[in-house]
Amino acid sequence: MDIGRAILGASAVGAVALAVGFGVVVAPGSTLSTDARGDGGGVCGTYPAGATSAAAWFATSFRNDTWHGIRVRDVRAVELHHLALSHLSIATKPTMDSPGLVITDEPDMPRQFGRTVPIDSGVVVPAHGELVVVGRVVLDDGADAGRLHGLVVTTAGPLGTTRSVTDPESFGVGIGEGHDQSDIGCFGA
Repeated sequence: MDIGRAILGASAVGAVALAVGFGVVVAPGSTLSTDARGDGGGVCGTYPAGATSAAAWFATSFRNDTWHGIRVRDVRAVELHHLALSHLSIATKPTMDSPGLVITDEPDMPRQFGRTVPIDSGVVVPAHGELVVVGRVVLDDGADAGRLHGLVVTTAGPLGTTRSVTDPESFGVGIGEGHDQSDIGCFGA
């Protein structure tokens, strides 16, 4: 009789543990969020007509609104059109207080972004912290306009799961004026 109760008790404990574990895996986890406008717009910079090359730095931020740290596994561009991504870094303690989008054409990385770390080093965004993604785009030879459309941040979830959040904005650079929005990815270009 005691063996039967022990087996029944162990089975009940095992069933509860499996149910809790399953609930952790299927429950919606927390990930980073973005203040992206979601209107398909973005920011861009243009060089005067006749310029032989064009490049620009951009930045966007993602927030951790949770009470725990979130590990970043990957940051990547969704689409590159007529330009190359020459630099991409992330920082969890930016020195500027600027949610949203920033772009500059300075040849060196702007100082206000503070220390950046390579994406492959593994970074934890602290509770109620911010992740700033900083990058530099360089226009392809022979092109007069190009854009990076969307940045995806993949984070680690419970029990090996992953979650992704996409900033759908575009960051463009061009030479001269009159570019179509689909070429450069910004308003009024």
